[in-house]
Amino acid sequence: MNGTILLVEDDEDLRAMMCEALELYEYKVISAQDGQDALDRLDGLDGLERVCLILLDLVMPRMNGWEFLERMRARPQLADIPVVVHSSAPRQVPEHVTRVLKKPIELERLLAVVQELCTT
Repeated sequence: MNGTILLVEDDEDLRAMMCEALELYEYKVISAQDGQDALDRLDGLDGLERVCLILLDLVMPRMNGWEFLERMRARPQLADIPVVVHSSAPRQVPEHVTRVLKKPIELERLLAVVQELCTT
């Protein structure tokens, strides 16, 4: 099995499609519907499980991607995890993200980026 990916996306259909594609390539996917859900899931991981990549939408209810990034980066144990933002508004992407993928997501591009950043 390849690494563990945290997928943060509020669109249920897109989240399911991305999870399925990544799981076909033997990545473990932890999915979250918004930033708060993502932080909760990160907090719930046991100490041995390491997330190698976060795929992050920006526009979400409850806690958006910008706030999630701010809170995530404030935690030393999470601050070095690569973050790939997938957004329909790539000009509004926050600084210090590893990569940006424009929506609609091209599956081949997504898989290439994930393989590059999250191969164990």
